[in-house]
Amino acid sequence: MAEAKEEGGELIVGHGPGLVHRFVNFAFQTINNEMGEFFNENCSKFEQDFDNYQKQGETLEQYACYQEYRGKLEEQLQKFVEKEEFDDEEECMMEIQRLVKEDLEKHKEQMKLMMKALKKAQKRAMKAIRRAQRAANGELDDVEDDVDEEKEEDSDEDSDSESKEGEQRTAPMLMFFSPTTLEQLVEMVMNLGEYQTFSMMMRMKVQQNRVMKLLMEARDGALGESKAIEGERIGEAGAKPAAADSTEVKMEEVKVEVDDDFF
Repeated sequence: MAEAKEEGGELIVGHGPGLVHRFVNFAFQTINNEMGEFFNENCSKFEQDFDNYQKQGETLEQYACYQEYRGKLEEQLQKFVEKEEFDDEEECMMEIQRLVKEDLEKHKEQMKLMMKALKKAQKRAMKAIRRAQRAANGELDDVEDDVDEEKEEDSDEDSDSESKEGEQRTAPMLMFFSPTTLEQLVEMVMNLGEYQTFSMMMRMKVQQNRVMKLLMEARDGALGESKAIEGERIGEAGAKPAAADSTEVKMEEVKVEVDDDFF
């Protein structure tokens, strides 16, 4: 939904960063929910023998399936555009790009502040290490050295390492995680429309179905074996299995072969 904000005394109407998050959520809900039936109906087209895939690559039928996939994504995107009250898809994407650019500028400023704070933390850590070393050596010049170190911090705030008495002192490593930018989120969504991403999703769907089939067959086989053993025990006890006069159970041994190259 459109939002209004004031900049430089001028009222500007636009969409907040929430638009990008709604766009990302809508895209992944489309893939996980709306496109589920399409994936199930077409994943068989991607059941290729591994050697065949290595030699011949993708097929025309698979690419045609991708084109249909792109068309369905366009239909879903149009629904999002209408829901967000844009005139057309171009206007929606232009607003998303504007928000991404705005977020990148804020992100750069945040990173500068974070790096500055990180360097200060490194210097404080080095200071604590030197104090511990002096204490271990029985040195009593802590006050004088602390004053010198404070002067070093003020005069050399942006340096990554410091030198003292001709020896190089390397600050301990501190790690932090950079916040995810709106640009990275939008790139994830854009990748969903790429052929390589689509092909990978379909082939993963094939493998998922194959594994589920094997699990179901293994479960059914185990249940059948369990029933057979139970029937034998009842027979040995001199009793007849329940409803044995009306139901006849036949067991078959099923041999399943799995292509290990796909795992």
